[in-house]
Amino acid sequence: MPNLPEAWEAPVLRFSLDLAKDSENFPKKVLALFDKHFGFRRGIFFPYYYSAFPGSFPRRGSSLSNYITYGLRYGPMYDYKDHVYKEDIFRHSSLPEHLKGKRVIFTEDIMPFEEYEHTPYGIHMMSENLYYQAVLFFYLGERVIGSMGLFHSKEEGPFQEEDREPLEYLSELVEANYQNYLRHTGEARFHDCFQLFFQDIKTGAVLLNQDMTVLQTNKAAQHISKVFWEQYRHSHGHFLRSNYQGDAKFREVQTMINEISERLTTQGSTSQTITSLAGDITFYHTSFLSSSSAGLIQTWHLMLITCQTKELPKSVDHPYNTLTQQERRIVYYLASGKKNEQIAEELHISFRTAARIVEKLEQNGYIVEVGRSVLNGRGRPTRVFQLLR
Repeated sequence: MPNLPEAWEAPVLRFSLDLAKDSENFPKKVLALFDKHFGFRRGIFFPYYYSAFPGSFPRRGSSLSNYITYGLRYGPMYDYKDHVYKEDIFRHSSLPEHLKGKRVIFTEDIMPFEEYEHTPYGIHMMSENLYYQAVLFFYLGERVIGSMGLFHSKEEGPFQEEDREPLEYLSELVEANYQNYLRHTGEARFHDCFQLFFQDIKTGAVLLNQDMTVLQTNKAAQHISKVFWEQYRHSHGHFLRSNYQGDAKFREVQTMINEISERLTTQGSTSQTITSLAGDITFYHTSFLSSSSAGLIQTWHLMLITCQTKELPKSVDHPYNTLTQQERRIVYYLASGKKNEQIAEELHISFRTAARIVEKLEQNGYIVEVGRSVLNGRGRPTRVFQLLR
C-alpha cells in the first residue's frame, strides 16, 4: 500500500477486504463499497467488453444501455443516454492525448471549471447537483476495460489534489478484481465463442447489441459489407448514420446493418435478400437473451449473411458500361423494388427525368416490365420493372 493520508488508510484497508469477496454483480458492488467506506453517495460504472481468452481479437466496446448507477435519478440518466453522452468530456475517446492512460482524472484536468460549467455536459450534471467529478479508468494493458464516475455536490466542493493518490490506488485495486471478474463472466465467454465459431467460416456473421449496434464481425461479413457498400453507397449513403460512435473498422458493416434491420423490422421477417448488379446478399436474423457483465438481462442479435456474386457483362457495348452515375443509381433503386415516383423523390429529380432514364434502360434491353401497380397519391398505374439477369 502506498503512503496514503491517514484519513484514507483504514477505509482503504476495509474496502480492499470487502472487494475481494465474491459478487454476482461486481460493478454494483464497487459503487456500494465506495459509498460504504468513502461516502460517495452517487456514482456510475461503465463496463466495457473484455475478451477473456488469450489470442482472441482485442475488442473494446461499451453500451450506453449497460451502465450501472448508484444514487442517481433515472430521468436525467435517460437524457444522458439519449443526448448528453456525446458531450461527455470524460469519454475516453474524447480525452486529450496527454490524459489517455491516466487512472484518475478530475474535471480541472480537462478544462478550467469556469469553462466546464458552460458546457452542455456541465450544465446537465450541475442541474442534478453533480458539480464536481472524478473518473477512475480501469485498464488491461493499454486497453480501457471500464470506468467509474464519482461525484461531489456543490456543498461538498471540488476534489483536491491530495485525493488523487488514494483514488489511483483504489483504481488499481478495482482494476485487478474487475479483470478477474470479467474472465469468469458468461458475457466474456460468449464474445469469445463468437470468435471461435464464426471467425473463419465463409458465411458472414455479425453480433449486435439490443440497439442493433455492431459488437463483433467475422472476416466474411466485413468482405460482404464492402461489396454491399460499393454497390449501394451512391444511392443509399443516407443509411450511414452520422452519430455512429463505434469502432471505425465496423463502419461499413454498421451501414449495411442499418439498411437491412429497417427492412426486417418493417416486413416482420427473419430473412431478407438484397439484389444488386453484382449479386444477391441474403441476411438471416435471430435474437436471444443473455446476462450482461452488469448482471442485467439484455437482448443480443446475430445476423448471418450469404453473398452470391454474379459476373457482370464484359462487353464494352453492354448498356451497363455506358450508364452515367445517376443512371446507375436508378438501376440500384430498381433492383431494390422502388417505383419511378419513389426514385424521383429519393434522387430529388422530376418524375419525367426518372421515367426518361428508365425508358432508356428498357430500350437498351437491361430491364423488362413485369407488371403495373398503383402508388398512393397519384392513383394511376405505375410500371414495375425487373432487371434482366
